[in-house]
Amino acid sequence: MGRFHILKFRGVFAENRISGQCVCIIAASGKDKRNTLKSPPKRKDAHQQQVVRLRRQVNMLRDQLRRSQQLAAVGTMTAMVAHEFNNILTPIINYAQLARMNPSMATKAVAKAADGGKRAAAICDALLGITSGRGGEASSENLLALTTQTVAAMAREPLKDSISLEISIPPRLEIVTRRVELQQVILNLLMNARSAVMSKSGSRYIKISAVQTGQDIEITVYDNGIGIPKANLNKIFEPFFTTKQAGKDGGNGLGLAICRQILEGMGGTISVASTPGEGTTFTVRIKPEIPPAAKTVQAARYASAQGEPVRQAR
Repeated sequence: MGRFHILKFRGVFAENRISGQCVCIIAASGKDKRNTLKSPPKRKDAHQQQVVRLRRQVNMLRDQLRRSQQLAAVGTMTAMVAHEFNNILTPIINYAQLARMNPSMATKAVAKAADGGKRAAAICDALLGITSGRGGEASSENLLALTTQTVAAMAREPLKDSISLEISIPPRLEIVTRRVELQQVILNLLMNARSAVMSKSGSRYIKISAVQTGQDIEITVYDNGIGIPKANLNKIFEPFFTTKQAGKDGGNGLGLAICRQILEGMGGTISVASTPGEGTTFTVRIKPEIPPAAKTVQAARYASAQGEPVRQAR
């Protein structure tokens, strides 16, 4: 004989034999209806919450990695920037001493010192612009001005290293972009180009150009450096892949991987063409304005990292 249970359902008592699972008979309806009593899907909800937490952690780590690489790129320039500041400050001190010892030269000395101070301020402004944090909201930018500021952040004049640097960008070429992120891409490509040309003897040449082609803006960074072996071209955008010697050039293999990630986040692409011994060209293609789909993806990634609700781009 099985066990009988008395169940209460919406104020109505019913009874039925239990055999393997809980079954109740609802007498109030006039007809017998068998319903299996199921436990709430707590396990499923817990699993979904865990997935959300993990996704948020991944997005936070991705943002931190991008930020770390951004600071690493600036850190690579530290020695170069320090050297340039020394070159700027030494004349300022000398001019100040000249003005004190020879009042008749004070006007000229102060003017020269002021020029040096402005140069130092420009370098600081450029560095602060690049390290100002997250890419933030998209804004309208003049591409020539943005590129010029990025070059200034490198502090050292290219000609001091026998590098001929050419910037060929239309003065009125405008782009709606996340300024700091695009500057990070350009800075990485410039640092790579500088490293490539410094590894060779003879003429050293770097060219940054941009042109609007149809629905895209194409930015190219060319150098006549040592080039990239064909076997490495397919690996060049992989995380942690580098051809630089550890500790020599500060290469960690993240720069180009993060460049590609940034550009994909803005609906763009990056590609490379190179001939060993002749040079390398990196080509960036982006839209004049970040596509709505890319804005939504970026907003979702950042909101997830911050634990905020996602707002759809309009």
